[in-house]
Amino acid sequence: MVGVPKSKGCQTCIQRRVRCDLSRPTCSQCKRYGTDCPGYIKSHKFMDEGPQLRTRFANPGKSSESIDECRVPSLVTRSMGKQQPVIFGDFVMAAFTRWFGLNRYRVHVPWTGYIAQHGGTSPAFDAAVYSMNLVFMGHRHNDTKLQQSSREMYSKALRLFGDTIRDEAGMKSRDSVSITIVLSLFEAYSRTNPDSWARHASGTAVLMAHRGPGAHLTGFDRCLYLSFRSFVVAEAFVNDKKCIFELPEWQAHIHQVRSEDMADPRVDGPIALFIDLQDRIFIEVVKIPGMLFRSRRLQRESEPEVAAKQVLDQALQCSQTISTLSARLRLAAAVQKYNWCRSDKQVDSTDKARFIGPIPSKFPQQFANSVLHGCDVCLYLLGLLQDYLQGFQVGSSTADDTQTAQTDPLPFRIASKLRSSSGNAMPSDAGTSRADLPSPDKWLDLVAATMGLEAFDIITYPSRIL
Repeated sequence: MVGVPKSKGCQTCIQRRVRCDLSRPTCSQCKRYGTDCPGYIKSHKFMDEGPQLRTRFANPGKSSESIDECRVPSLVTRSMGKQQPVIFGDFVMAAFTRWFGLNRYRVHVPWTGYIAQHGGTSPAFDAAVYSMNLVFMGHRHNDTKLQQSSREMYSKALRLFGDTIRDEAGMKSRDSVSITIVLSLFEAYSRTNPDSWARHASGTAVLMAHRGPGAHLTGFDRCLYLSFRSFVVAEAFVNDKKCIFELPEWQAHIHQVRSEDMADPRVDGPIALFIDLQDRIFIEVVKIPGMLFRSRRLQRESEPEVAAKQVLDQALQCSQTISTLSARLRLAAAVQKYNWCRSDKQVDSTDKARFIGPIPSKFPQQFANSVLHGCDVCLYLLGLLQDYLQGFQVGSSTADDTQTAQTDPLPFRIASKLRSSSGNAMPSDAGTSRADLPSPDKWLDLVAATMGLEAFDIITYPSRIL
C-alpha cells in the first residue's frame, strides 16, 4: 500500500531524529549540522497493510488466506463451483459410456444437474466432488500435481463427512449417500489398495438401507440408486455379505422402478424390453451374494444338511431363471439390431447391421453384451456353488488343503480386480508397475453395465473342485 510519512520535518531531521524548527527555505538544524536542507517535500513509501486488514476483517473461527475471502468468504467457492458440474459431466461420459447410454432415460435428476444446483450448500459434498474431479483430470492428463491435490481434498472430504453423519438426520441425508458414492469412485481411480472402493461402497449400502427403499424413488435419490446399485452388489461379493437388495422391500422397489421406467414416454419398445429383462435378471443376481454367505457358514447351522439343501434349491432356481431371461435377451438383441445410442434418422442401414461391443461376433448392442456377460459370470459361479452343495458333508475337513483354502470352505474365492495380476495388494507409487491393472474408466463402465459382476475375479482351487 502507498503511504505518506506523518512527520512535517525535513528529511535530514527525520533521519537524524531531531526536532525540526520548520524554518524556510532551510531549517536551523541543517545550518548547524553544516548540510543542505532538502526541504519539506513529502516522499511516498510502501507499507504492508495486509496484517492490519486481516485483523480488522477476520472471521472468528475461520482462517482465510486472502482479503477477498475475508470480505466475501464464498467468492472463490462460487467461482470454482461453476466448473465442477462440467468436469464431473466429462467424468461421467468417460467412465460410464454404456451405463449412460441406456439410463439417461431412467434418471430424473442427473449428477451434473444436482451438482450445479446443490454446489456450495454442503462443504463435505463439495470437497468430495472436487476430489473426484481433480483425480479424474490428473489421471487424464497424467498430472502429478492434480493427483496430489485430489488426495488433499479427499482427506478434507473424509474429515467433513465424519461431522456430517454424527446425528440421525445426517445418516439419512441425501448428501451422505452421494458423498460415499463419490468417494468410492475416487478410490477406484486413486487405488490406494485393492478393496478401498468397496469400503466406501459398503458405507453406501449401510446408508441406503438406513434410509429405506422409499427414499430412493424420485429425483436425485432415484439417480443414486440406479447409478450405484451395481457397485453395491459388487461390494457384497467382495466383502462376503448379503446384498441389501435381496430383502423383500428392496425386491419390491426394483420391480416398482422397472415398471415406472418401462412406462416412461421417452422410452420406446426396444429400450423398454431391455429395461424389463435387465431388471428381472438383476433381481436374481442380488440373491447370489447371500447364497455364498450362507454356504460358507453351513457348519454353524443346527441342521447343516437341511440348510445346504435349501441353498442348493435356491441356487438351482436362480440359475434356471437367469438362463431363461438371458436367452430372451440374447434373442431380442439378435432380432432388434437396434442402435441404443442414436435415433433411426441418424443411423443408416450399414450402421444398423454393424456388430459392436465387447462380443462383436454375436450381438449388435453393447448394453445387451454387458448384461449377457454378467449372466455368464453368474451361471459359472452358481455352477461352482451347486457342485459344492451337492457334495456337502457335515464335518468335512479342509486340513489337506492349502493355508489359503483353509479359510474358505468353498472351492473358490472372490477377489477385487483392482489388484496386481499376482493377486497381491495394490502396488504403491514407489513400487511395481500398475500396467496389469484395468483402466479406471474401463473398469467402472464394465462394473456398472454388468450388474457388478466385472468388479472381481473368481479364483478357484483346482484340487478342491469335484
